[in-house]
Amino acid sequence: MRKPIWGAVALMMLVLAGLGLLAGRLLIKPAGHSEQASGASAVPAWMVEDMRERLDASLRSRVMPERVHVMRLPPDTQDQPASLPADLAGSVTLDGEKGLFVVYASGEGGYRAAYSKAEPLFSLQYAGGGYLVVTTVKPASGGQERVLYVLRKTASGYREVWSGMAHRHKQGETTELLDGTVQIDPMRHTMIYFRLERTLDQTGLSRMEKSSYELLRYNERTHRFEK
Repeated sequence: MRKPIWGAVALMMLVLAGLGLLAGRLLIKPAGHSEQASGASAVPAWMVEDMRERLDASLRSRVMPERVHVMRLPPDTQDQPASLPADLAGSVTLDGEKGLFVVYASGEGGYRAAYSKAEPLFSLQYAGGGYLVVTTVKPASGGQERVLYVLRKTASGYREVWSGMAHRHKQGETTELLDGTVQIDPMRHTMIYFRLERTLDQTGLSRMEKSSYELLRYNERTHRFEK
């Protein structure tokens, strides 16, 4: 009985994460949601130009202001004077498989790119304590993949402190599914990574289900979540 119980618990965790209740406050809603995202802001011209320069030349002309999504990051992600404007996050998605996500840090001389990932953004959540949870979409042969990246702003800027699989869907004779999410405790600087793996037959019935989790702690020396 233990395995089905833990599988149900893990599945509930993943459902809650999809609603934005585990990783933290949802800043950008997942693809397909039309509601205005929390913290949404007007798109500055310099951001559009910077994003164009970061993409392949064949895509630059398609990066228009109406395609760029920009948000102000919560003030407590930043260890900086109150007189400075908020840090920003910007994203653009092209054709569903190509895109870009960039965090711009505010400073005395204006904004500078502090972190970027050349992948379409699926969602962005604030987990408290300066932690951001970024979910992106990655092309995958024979299926679909989404990847989790955990960012933290340190004294030297934004750092990618962990990454792992958020979703994988492989279709063959059977359907192989993997779903993952994180729960961060910003006070203790610990994180739990939940995983649920399932194999479905051609009728959609479950042939295998396995849940697991990892408890990770933030290492101040390496700036990474580690076992």
